[in-house]
Parts: sequence; C-alpha cells; structure tokens
Amino acid sequence: MSQCLNVLNTRCSVRWFKQDPIPVETIRKLLEVAVKAPTAQGAEQWFFIAVVSEDKRREIHRLLKKAHEHYASNVLLKPYSPEAVSKWMGRIDQGMYAAPVYIAAYLDFRRRVFREEYFEYEKLMATQSLSAAIENLIIAAWSMGLGSVWIGVPVFMREEFDRIISPPENCELSAIVALGFPAEKTVPRPRKPVDQVSMIV
Repeated sequence: MSQCLNVLNTRCSVRWFKQDPIPVETIRKLLEVAVKAPTAQGAEQWFFIAVVSEDKRREIHRLLKKAHEHYASNVLLKPYSPEAVSKWMGRIDQGMYAAPVYIAAYLDFRRRVFREEYFEYEKLMATQSLSAAIENLIIAAWSMGLGSVWIGVPVFMREEFDRIISPPENCELSAIVALGFPAEKTVPRPRKPVDQVSMIV
C-alpha cells in the first residue's frame, strides 16, 4: 500500500491532545498544504486563522463546550438525554477538545465571482473548496504524527467565536480544527461497506 493510502486509511479523529506546543513552521506547512486543494473558479474563497494564544484557546474551548451542549440538546432530531449531555460536558471540562492549536476555517467573500442572484451556488462551491482544504490539512497533519478533529458546531455560535478570533470582514466561520499530538492511541471507527454507499454504473 502506498504511503498516501496508508495515511488515508489510518487517519481518525482525535479529541484528547497533549498540550505540547506546535512549532509555527509546522503550522505554516500545514496551511501551505491546505491551500493546494482544488478550488472552484480558482477563487480561493478561504481564510484560515491559527489560534495559539493561551487566553484565546481557553475561550475557544469554553465556547466549544457551549456549542456542543446546544447541538446535543437542541439541534438533533433525537436530542441526547440530560444524563448523556451532562457526561459529555464533564468530559469537555476534563480536557476533551482542548488543543495547543485551533485552526479556524472561514469562507472568504471579500472577492465575489458570481452574480448576486447566484450567491447560494457560489457559497456552496466555496464551501466545497474549503472542505477540501480542511481535508488536506488534516491528512497532512496525520502524516506528521499530529491528530486533529474537525468541529462543525461553532457554526451555531459564529458571532461569539468571531469576537475571540477576529476574522476579516465578509468572512464566515465554517469549522474549527483542533490540532495537536494525540494524548492516547486512537483507531479508525468502522464505516459502512463501500457497496452500501456507492455504485458503479
């Protein structure tokens, strides 16, 4: 198996991190790989903010707890039980999702490429491009021994996260990637057999 396929097949989400700092040069290399992703219209409508400040990371972790609680209690068709929510919040208090680096991934609409009446499609394609860039970053990180978890729940509290992260104008938070050396061994979760989720015609 090629090295690339091995990285893809062994990668898994990491939620518990060592607090060892990640060198700025390593973060820069990951961002350089991220922006090599395919991008619709060649527009590169993405913007990344790497948060390493201890104070800002503490605030982000606090908001991640709040966003996860909202997700578990109010967003899902089948909400978690109060007991399950309490257990999950307790794990976050113990350090789950606390990472030495958070990469905030934004859609960047300071440069527009579609007419206004087609903005819905522009945003969809920009989101696809940004998602590809996040995937590049996550895979590259795994190849370097770094774990990560792609966190989507910040979209429920964009304004609160933005007050901490301070993105440029006309940028919309899409996800936050928690990044660091894994604190424990993790293994990929089973996935549905490919025949259940695909077909060749």
